[in-house]
Amino acid sequence: MKRLMFLVAAILGCHSMQAQYFCTTEGTELHYVNYDEIGQSTSNETMTVSKVAKADGKVQASYYDKIVTTKAKNNTSYTLFNWSYDGTNTVCSEDLMYGPYIDSDSDPEKYNEAARLGLLEKLKFKGDNSFTIKDEAKGGESIPDRSYQVVRNMLKNEVNISGAAYMGNETISTTAGKFDCVKISYLQRTKIVLKTTTLRVTEWYAEGVGLVKSEAYDTKGKLDSKTLLVKIVNK
Repeated sequence: MKRLMFLVAAILGCHSMQAQYFCTTEGTELHYVNYDEIGQSTSNETMTVSKVAKADGKVQASYYDKIVTTKAKNNTSYTLFNWSYDGTNTVCSEDLMYGPYIDSDSDPEKYNEAARLGLLEKLKFKGDNSFTIKDEAKGGESIPDRSYQVVRNMLKNEVNISGAAYMGNETISTTAGKFDCVKISYLQRTKIVLKTTTLRVTEWYAEGVGLVKSEAYDTKGKLDSKTLLVKIVNK
């Protein structure tokens, strides 16, 4: 009973503002598990909500993401997601420069716009890796294509998102709770040097939370990977 009450309190805390598809309660931790094609855990992620603010008529928040890979040396990496909501659209952009900044043994507390811009040039980032979730989007409504490229580990990575569309609403249940989600699907093509991988990705997002579930399938319909929100901790 106590565990149930704790989970309910955590979920309610993360739903403090219902309109946007991200959490605005600072300190909240969103715990995820990533699985491979046979259902084995490959990594755990902890996203911590930080820097919640209102600016230029928008609600903003950052998710600092710590990723711990299962059974691997040097298995911890980091990334950062920046969210905003203008009253109609929720926009999320992964800051692909944050991970390389941390990997260079720089102080996370000193990461700022100047550091980000310097890495943008160094890693030759081009394009748009943000995505938008519209309020009250209808099933079948298309989402604009987008693409970006960045140099990782001295290799050029090119990512193209196409054929994206809203697939309606669906209720998803995990160990973190029960969530009413908007469902989105798209094709993701990733090219690294001469190797190209194409996946059909489907994602479920809940208001006041963010990503709840994600599944990726290859072009033959075989499961490639899955991500689940497994716990919400409100600190």
